[in-house]
Amino acid sequence: MSSIEQQFQLMQQQIAALQEQLNNTNLAPMQSADDTATQPLHSMGTRPHYDWSPSEALTELMNLDAPLHTYPMLSDSERKTIIFFFFCR
Repeated sequence: MSSIEQQFQLMQQQIAALQEQLNNTNLAPMQSADDTATQPLHSMGTRPHYDWSPSEALTELMNLDAPLHTYPMLSDSERKTIIFFFFCR
């Protein structure tokens, strides 16, 4: 048997061993070590909320009070022209 064939056979054995490990793993969710983690009341997700707001110094330093959009909004006709240009040619 050549060296390449031996390497190939060894790789096949390793793959088979890994597949067996995957099949034997417990698919139950992990539990916390001290069981103090709270369980969700329902399966629906909740939206995150953030109560933090930056200090005045940080707002000044990072210029957070400046508007994000400095250009005026496009008119309806300009929007229609752009949409037509990209999608209706």
